Amino acid sequence: MRKLIVTEWMSLDGIFDAASMGQWFNPYHSEGRAKSIQDTIHNCDVMLYGRKTYEMLFPYWSQFKNNEMRVAEKLNSVKKYVVSTTLHEAGWENTTIVGNDIVHEIGDLKKQDGGNILVQGSAMLVKTLLEAGLVDEFKFIVQPYIMGTQSGQFFNGLTGGLELISTQTLDSGVLVLRYRPKPR
Repeated sequence: MRKLIVTEWMSLDGIFDAASMGQWFNPYHSEGRAKSIQDTIHNCDVMLYGRKTYEMLFPYWSQFKNNEMRVAEKLNSVKKYVVSTTLHEAGWENTTIVGNDIVHEIGDLKKQDGGNILVQGSAMLVKTLLEAGLVDEFKFIVQPYIMGTQSGQFFNGLTGGLELISTQTLDSGVLVLRYRPKPR
């Protein structure tokens, strides 16, 4: 049975908005953080995206052909699923659109043999998966920056207890926090 892992990069107060990454994400770059992200991506067999995240990542990563940032080859070749009721065509290589009973379809995908299913971004999708009991683990990469805004806040609408699996401190005070959801 596959494990579904949600990974999110965020500010200390839960902002994960890509438009503001110049403030809360970019200044905290380190080789350790890059390796943590690369390891997470390379440790999956399937990527699962919500439509907005897919439409943001597809045009950027699909243009790379020389394994840029040591993840481009994996992101372009891995099996991808995008959850959307409005998307009718998926142009990124190896992408399947999941549009109907996503809880059932993702549940079936988890039951298959294979490696991890990785979800990046996609807060609305994560909420649905968490409520359905399909999330096995969260991996938060937390930058020590407070945005002080509700706009782009990952935890908006998410509830539930978490059990700490591990912590790791990277350069510049960046934390990698791994949790598993407590049963509801």
